[in-house]
Amino acid sequence: MPFNIFSLRNGQRVALLILLCATFILAFLQIANASPGAHGPDGEHLDTSNNVAVSLNPKFESFTETFELLGELFEDKLVIFLHDFKSNVPVQGATIELESGGVSASAEYSKSLKAYAITNQEMLELLSQEGEHEIVLTVMTDDNGDLLSANLVNSSSHTSNDEHEDDHHHHFPWWEVMLSIVIFGLGFLLGRLRKENKS
Repeated sequence: MPFNIFSLRNGQRVALLILLCATFILAFLQIANASPGAHGPDGEHLDTSNNVAVSLNPKFESFTETFELLGELFEDKLVIFLHDFKSNVPVQGATIELESGGVSASAEYSKSLKAYAITNQEMLELLSQEGEHEIVLTVMTDDNGDLLSANLVNSSSHTSNDEHEDDHHHHFPWWEVMLSIVIFGLGFLLGRLRKENKS
């Protein structure tokens, strides 16, 4: 004989419905809150697209057959990650000279950051201005030397729009949807119970 919820007692029906609704909500929230994508293993090539959700700081990237680099602008410094292109091994002991808008600055290697940093105030003020900045980097090591070019886009309006879209995406009123479903289910069951009691 097939299971029929209306063959149960009133209290059993309500308890079963609440249990089913709670199970559905928990399962739905686990799916909704699942984090898409995971960090890759060490040794992956530098890629700013993987870091968009983590940081909204202005960035630039460039590569040649010898080097690849990623730069990220903070309020107090410009951090440059330099790797060997073929092996993707971080390069230490290099000399990096950065030029943009007629201003030049040298980067120094930081053991704590495991990257190069530029703290020249004139350069930081220039790159902090809204707009697109053309950057030329001269990289020299004991074995190799190369010239790399990149563009850093600093747009406060673009950042604000991204934050707004991100907030809108991650703050969809899932709880309101779930609450509406529970209220509808309880209302339907109570209506059936009242109808049966009258009959």
